[in-house]
Amino acid sequence: MTVELGAASPTHLGRVLVVDDDASMRRLCARVLASEGWDVIVVDGGRAAIAHVSDEPSRFDCVVTDVHMPEIDGFALIAAIRRYDDELPVLMMTGDPSLDGAVRAIDSGAVSYLSKPFDGDALAAGVARAARRHGVARMRRRAASHTEAELRETAARFETALARSWMAFQPIIDITTNRIFAYEALVRTDEESLQRTDVLIATAERLGRIHELGRTVRAAVARAADEVPDGVLIFVNVHGLELTDEDLFSDRCALAPLAHRVVLEITERIGLDPVAGPARAALLRKRGYRIAVDDLGAGYAALGALATLEPEIVKLDMSLVRDVDRHPTKRRVVGAIATLCRELGSRVVAEGVETQTEFRALQDAGIELIQGFLLARPTRELAVPAV
Repeated sequence: MTVELGAASPTHLGRVLVVDDDASMRRLCARVLASEGWDVIVVDGGRAAIAHVSDEPSRFDCVVTDVHMPEIDGFALIAAIRRYDDELPVLMMTGDPSLDGAVRAIDSGAVSYLSKPFDGDALAAGVARAARRHGVARMRRRAASHTEAELRETAARFETALARSWMAFQPIIDITTNRIFAYEALVRTDEESLQRTDVLIATAERLGRIHELGRTVRAAVARAADEVPDGVLIFVNVHGLELTDEDLFSDRCALAPLAHRVVLEITERIGLDPVAGPARAALLRKRGYRIAVDDLGAGYAALGALATLEPEIVKLDMSLVRDVDRHPTKRRVVGAIATLCRELGSRVVAEGVETQTEFRALQDAGIELIQGFLLARPTRELAVPAV
């Protein structure tokens, strides 16, 4: 059975394929996603899903599938999808969650998983995040076909974005002392076409100008550093490609005089070289920097970074933080990660905390460092939340 639903809101975000043999779950997913602005196609099994993807894989921005289905289960469906599209994101749903199942889902190629029952916000957020990453990947693929004029126009917009860039700062709170532990510096730009950070970074990748963007960010952070109180660290995002920029490792680097206060948060938008990545991280430590990895719990790559980079700080993926108070399995996973990181000598930051109930659940799970809208939003000025 195949049913196609048009978007119920005036915003058209793209198209999602929902696969589940449970009719009530199909209706729930379709209703939630259509209300968000997605075109939704629902099918009752893996065979119908494969037929849709094999016919035209590029028509979909995301696939949401149950794990346990007759004939073709969710894992087999992912394997079939990968024969037609290596990058189409797949979210898995399961009513029998476990850490082993989550690991198997990620190893099979799922970008994330949802534990049933879940609320509409969790589904909508998961699909939006997966589809956004997929859109960036498609944008990279299309770059090869751009004309010279289009590339010149893109380069001009990127130049404007750099010239009009600025830093927003969001505090990270140590809830054991009720003090600000750090501020994360987040790049922003007033260039309208590149205001989304993921699009700005993807454009820098496409133009081969990641190093230039990174140097601009580091210079801006250095200029603002005098405003950060003594004893408070500064988190600065570092793209994986910046580990090949010699400026980052030199005395000329704008952050070099501040290295003892800076945590370099390595974002794995590309896979880190398993040999060069840890070696470069070691060189940065010799210069006084600390290392953090982002999105722990989002997938195999982040877990691999935990093992190879041996970071001083790890940041939990927001998919684990969201509604952690309502999902016992998430709380167990978060608690296990907190215990593991303490044993490894790392501290854990839970980012994306938005509610008091999430805050309390994370505190009960042993998390000591909190970041999120509950405490403060990113702002040009250094926010000092009441803690």
